[in-house]
Amino acid sequence: MIRLFLSFLLCLSTLSADYFRDALLAYKQGNFTVAKELFELSIKKQNSFQGYFFLGKMYLHGEGVDANSTLAIPYLEQAVMKGNIKAKCYLAEAYLKNDVKQAEAILLLSQGAKETPICREIATTYNLYINGQ
Repeated sequence: MIRLFLSFLLCLSTLSADYFRDALLAYKQGNFTVAKELFELSIKKQNSFQGYFFLGKMYLHGEGVDANSTLAIPYLEQAVMKGNIKAKCYLAEAYLKNDVKQAEAILLLSQGAKETPICREIATTYNLYINGQ
C-alpha cells in the first residue's frame, strides 16, 4: 500500500511539476527517500534554493540518508548564496562538525542568530559565544 502511494506521489509530482512542494510534503510525512528524489528534481528542473537547503539538512542530520556533513556543505553553501537564513545556521554546524572554517562558522551563526533561534541553539551546543548570547 505504501509503495503504491509513493509511486502515485511520484507520478503526480511529474504531472504537476511542482517538485519542491511535493518534496516538502513527503519530507513532512517522513518519506525521506521520496523527498530526497523530489528535492533533487526541484534543484535540477526548477533551480529551487529551498531544495538545496533541505538536501543539505538531510545529509547533515541523516534524515533518510547516511549522515554526512561533508556532503551537506555544498548544498548548504548554495542555499546560503541564494539567501536562505536558516541555511547559515546549518552550514555553520556542518563546518564545525568537519572542523573546518571555524571563524566563518562563528560569523554565520552570529548573522543567522539575528533572525532565527536555530543559530543560537547550535552555538550553545558547540559552547560558542555569539552576539548577545
